[in-house]
Amino acid sequence: MQFAVAQRITCPQVLIQKHLVRLLSVVLPNLKSEDTPCLLSIDLFHVLVGAVLAFPSLYWDDTVDLQPSSVSSSYNHLYLFHLITMAHMLQILLTIDTGLPLAQVQEDSEEARSASSFFAEISQYTSGCIGCSIPGWYLWVSLKNGITPYLRCAALFFHYLLGVTPPEELHTNSAEGEYSALCSYLSLPTNLFLLFQEYWDTVRPLLQRYCGEYPRKRNSLIELPDDYSCLLNQASHFRCPRSSDDERKHPVLCLFCGAILCSQNICCQEVVNGEEVGACIFHALHCGAGVCIFLKIRECRVVLVEGKARGCAYPAPYLDEYGETDPGLKRGNPLHLSRERYRKLHLVWQQHCIIEEIARSQETNQMLFGFNWQLL
Repeated sequence: MQFAVAQRITCPQVLIQKHLVRLLSVVLPNLKSEDTPCLLSIDLFHVLVGAVLAFPSLYWDDTVDLQPSSVSSSYNHLYLFHLITMAHMLQILLTIDTGLPLAQVQEDSEEARSASSFFAEISQYTSGCIGCSIPGWYLWVSLKNGITPYLRCAALFFHYLLGVTPPEELHTNSAEGEYSALCSYLSLPTNLFLLFQEYWDTVRPLLQRYCGEYPRKRNSLIELPDDYSCLLNQASHFRCPRSSDDERKHPVLCLFCGAILCSQNICCQEVVNGEEVGACIFHALHCGAGVCIFLKIRECRVVLVEGKARGCAYPAPYLDEYGETDPGLKRGNPLHLSRERYRKLHLVWQQHCIIEEIARSQETNQMLFGFNWQLL
């Protein structure tokens, strides 16, 4: 907090204003800002902290050093918090897991009815991409469970920012008591959907713009053929774009984008920051920001790489009739794609575990330290 106060003094106010506009453009789509990210991909607590701390810069002028009064600051904090809380509620509802088995039907409540009504409204803005058949009680329970961590963080933030003592109920272990106490401390109604009713005329056009970004296509690894021989045939037709000789090449398939690269050959090496790197490492820097997954087609091996000098081998998602992999294709048995194995590899990528997997592999297999990953 002290660092934020110091930044307001040392940083140019114009720079802080630009930062504030950048943050607010996430929740106020009318603001013009380049490369504004989608609402669904934003950590809104980060937006809340940045916006609250940077908002006083709007009072700054070249000639007069203005500061908001305590009353103005209180209203600024309240309205910013309400706006960002409503955006977070929409995040949770648009990404609710509808594939889980529904628990025992719970008693209908005011919150459940409000949830059903609001969900039906945003369903219209998404052109029916989200259904209206989800029970209201399930929507409300999911929303409350999803927003409680955000409310905890917000309560801690405003406690240290404003010095307001939290109620005793927040020290209990009761989940229901904690939620009510958080709402009371943060000036929120326990039925959070009342926020939308209070600001409906202002929020409705924002909802239409938010929902216009939905649904977003989730990134996934490329589709692989069921029969591994299809990949071998594809590799047999591969020709290095920089070499015309008949030298044996090592085609490698990028599982992010499907590009086939010429690996471990001088012909396709590139120079990055004065260092020579192989085609795979160079491709990973542009395709996955330095992190990538490759399949060595002629060896049936998966390789995880991170940066210029770290990598590890990973079991290929192709198995023979005995449920075993065939690294190096030494046995020659027909191989077929294991959907379960490929799903696990997909999760390693989606859950950002590639770097962790490489570190774990290098701890247990010291032999891989001798491989020059930089020239892959």
